[in-house]
Amino acid sequence: MSKDKGKKHGGGKSTKRHQPSVKEREKIEMNKVKSNTGLKDSALEAEQAAEVEQSLEDKLAETEDRYLRALAALENFKRRSEKEKSELSSYVKITILRDIIPLLDDFKRFFEHVENGKSALDESFVQGVEMIRNSLVKVLEKHGVEAVEEAGVPVDYNLHEAVLTEPVKEKEKDHTVVQVLEVGYRIGDKLIRPAKVKVGIYNK
Repeated sequence: MSKDKGKKHGGGKSTKRHQPSVKEREKIEMNKVKSNTGLKDSALEAEQAAEVEQSLEDKLAETEDRYLRALAALENFKRRSEKEKSELSSYVKITILRDIIPLLDDFKRFFEHVENGKSALDESFVQGVEMIRNSLVKVLEKHGVEAVEEAGVPVDYNLHEAVLTEPVKEKEKDHTVVQVLEVGYRIGDKLIRPAKVKVGIYNK
């Protein structure tokens, strides 16, 4: 019995763990270093990629902002140009009309002269002059010119120039146009020439 036990005890395998050699340990450490380095490199690359992406987004936003600003500036320039063009056109038109309007005054005086019998002119000549006057009036009307010539209306100092006054007995005629001495003209809301009028003044 003792021999068998001795055999079993002596013949059993050792349970002692294998210890890596120096080279193996160095290799393991190198792999760990490489692994850590790889992780660090990946983290660095991810961080750099995020920075690049953010930079691109910022540049895109800045470019879009500049584009919108430039577009707004262009629209403002267009509106300003249209406004200036319209104002210039209106100014030129009114300036020309102010030079033409006195011709109507001359026609009016001519026909008053004829009607008063102060001039013996050929009838066909008078009719020709009247045709010219009517043509001029039509041209002015075509361009939106309106005469300011109504009597019996309240005085509007935006349209009328009071050059004379006249006492009136009726209170409702106070500060009304009694007589138009010289016809005024306007185009839209712009006055070409105010009408010269006689204004009624009510006295108690």
